[in-house]
Amino acid sequence: MRIDDNIVDQARAADMVAFFEKYNGFTFAHRGGEYRCQQHPSLAVKSDRLSWFWHSKGIGGHGVLDYLTRVEKMPFRQAVEMIVGTHCFTEYLPYRNVTSAMEPPKLKKLILPEKKGIPIRLYDYLCLKRGIDSDIVNWLIQKEMLYEDKRGNVVFVGYDEHKKPRFASLRGTHGDFRGDCLGSDKRYGFSLSFPAAEQLYIYESPIDLMSMASIENDFKGNSEAWRSRSRLSLSGTTDTAMPFFLNQHRAIKELVFCLDNDTAGKEASRGLSHKCAEKGFYVRIEPPYGKDYNDDLQARRTQAQALKRTKSLHRDIDI
Repeated sequence: MRIDDNIVDQARAADMVAFFEKYNGFTFAHRGGEYRCQQHPSLAVKSDRLSWFWHSKGIGGHGVLDYLTRVEKMPFRQAVEMIVGTHCFTEYLPYRNVTSAMEPPKLKKLILPEKKGIPIRLYDYLCLKRGIDSDIVNWLIQKEMLYEDKRGNVVFVGYDEHKKPRFASLRGTHGDFRGDCLGSDKRYGFSLSFPAAEQLYIYESPIDLMSMASIENDFKGNSEAWRSRSRLSLSGTTDTAMPFFLNQHRAIKELVFCLDNDTAGKEASRGLSHKCAEKGFYVRIEPPYGKDYNDDLQARRTQAQALKRTKSLHRDIDI
């Protein structure tokens, strides 16, 4: 079915600054006739709050729709539906109210999508496609931090100090769909916490968090090894989720930034580590070898499978 032209026009008119603030947690300073991102100084939005250019990526455009389709590689229809919050995605986060372009978004109660009975797609996506350790997936499901919704998306849930869900992000098991549930508060990120831990390992996404935990299991040969470290997903590259976590876990003395091995991740790691060092934390930066820790995990699994095949071949030859 063709999308109504008025809906597309609404999507094209979405406020770019408000979108980045809500979607990525970025903050902007208005100077010199443009808005400059404080987390990524190479990202600039013009005073019309529509035209944008990300200098370090060498890409720009006009409006949120351009960003989602060109940078996030999101299909056109999906991008439009996410921006305007049509009935196709009513339980997902509309990035802004298109009928009141300059009004700040209102706080809403977190609405979690309905669970699917048996999470077949979740296991297929996380364990088979992404290589995540099934023991880790099972543990997170039992803790109600992870589940599959009725659309087949993986849902990652973050809780507040009262064990109440306050944040949830979505990851499609087909395509590259990503988003936050309606009413999500990014101060309460997806995390694993253990009282005795004095280090906090910080990642961009829940999948990176689980990937590093899986790598540690492989390396140590112990299915419980991953449970010795506290971990936090920022759901991006800003530190919105860090203050709450650190306030709740006063034993943390060292912060280890494990953000992506790309321009945005490197810039964020440098900026956040400097900021946290000034607050008295010990800081380290441990980027992945590949683009992110899931790339590292999959490379490790591929190498292990190749080694296993080689050993099997040698045994057959010896026989």
